[in-house]
Amino acid sequence: MDNNLRHLISASTLAFFTFIAFGSMNEDKSEKSNEPTDSERIQADESLTQDEKDSLLFIERQKEIRIRENQTVSAKDLYYTYQQNEVSADNNFKDKWFYVEGIVEDIKKDIMDDIYVTLKTGEAIGSVQCFVDDADVASKLQKGQKITVYGKCSGLMINVLMIDCKVVENFSDLEFK
Repeated sequence: MDNNLRHLISASTLAFFTFIAFGSMNEDKSEKSNEPTDSERIQADESLTQDEKDSLLFIERQKEIRIRENQTVSAKDLYYTYQQNEVSADNNFKDKWFYVEGIVEDIKKDIMDDIYVTLKTGEAIGSVQCFVDDADVASKLQKGQKITVYGKCSGLMINVLMIDCKVVENFSDLEFK
């Protein structure tokens, strides 16, 4: 009886801490901004002609391509980096905002009803788990689809966790527009 009580208390404690850990994952949203992008400001500027807007938008797109080249990592490479050396990977990725590109493995909800998308890594166990706030966007995703998300890395917890993710245009699509 005493052993069963200890097991029950241990299991309850583990469940409580797991609940707290998952519940606090999406709390830090201070780095996100609702300000209009440069492209949105250009489009809204009524003092510019359409040719001027097109020219400025082209320049903005070129900037975006250069930024994306330097800030995009594949889901497979991100997961592999964490498997090789979690301490080094945390130094390079944890608490940083960047783009992750990969193939959708699953679209689900966790125990807190938060929506997430897992990206394939080529491993039987372990993926990149991206928490997405926009249910409309998530509802349109399909398994096997190539996507890119922009989000903040929270490190490794079986999966590499990305929070506050937005699904954005794939880099390959961005290059050819």
